Amino acid sequence: MIQLSLDGKRLYVTNSLFSKWDKQFYPEVVEKGSHMLQIDVDTEKGGLAINPNFYVDFGAKPDGPCLAHEMRYPDGDCTSDIWI
Repeated sequence: MIQLSLDGKRLYVTNSLFSKWDKQFYPEVVEKGSHMLQIDVDTEKGGLAINPNFYVDFGAKPDGPCLAHEMRYPDGDCTSDIWI
């Protein structure tokens, strides 16, 4: 799933969709956990670049492996929901 930040400068991407779909079509993601990347968006000149300093391995979390799903910005509202 993907979600653009409210300022339009960061795009968050995961290799997980919904747990039921992941279980059926991507069982290795369920077994190993999903990942999240950040893509920097150049809103001035255009272009996209993967941020090499941002990588979340949900398989390596203490209670993992986990799937990256419903995540929200702190103090956000319905316009800042991230459905990952």
